[in-house]
Amino acid sequence: MRKRIYYWTASEHINEPVISDTILNTGVKINILKAKVEPQEAFLILELFGSKETIEKALDYLSKFGEVEEISKVIKRDSEKCVHCGCCITQCPINAIYMDEEYNVVFKEEECVGCKNCMKACPFKAIEIIE
Repeated sequence: MRKRIYYWTASEHINEPVISDTILNTGVKINILKAKVEPQEAFLILELFGSKETIEKALDYLSKFGEVEEISKVIKRDSEKCVHCGCCITQCPINAIYMDEEYNVVFKEEECVGCKNCMKACPFKAIEIIE
């Protein structure tokens, strides 16, 4: 099973090994897709792998040190507005958007983490986030 989450942790836990402790204490595998650490807080996009029970245990553990939010948003491209300019491609932190061999922009919706970077970058407003 795989689950993607947003994770925020407050300043008092920034210098603690929360992610590695989560792995060691729960047995879950964690892939850090994006991390932004500042003195006030840290924001991460995490991908958790394991059984349903292991992932739930990991989410409970992470919740002790910060805020967890499941990622349920995906991108949707309006094919009538999109001109395949590629502005969105460089903004995707996990390469869920790419250009194929025919220079068409392709969205892998199942890979999207809902960060909205592509939506902000699109000059034609051809991308929207759906819940």
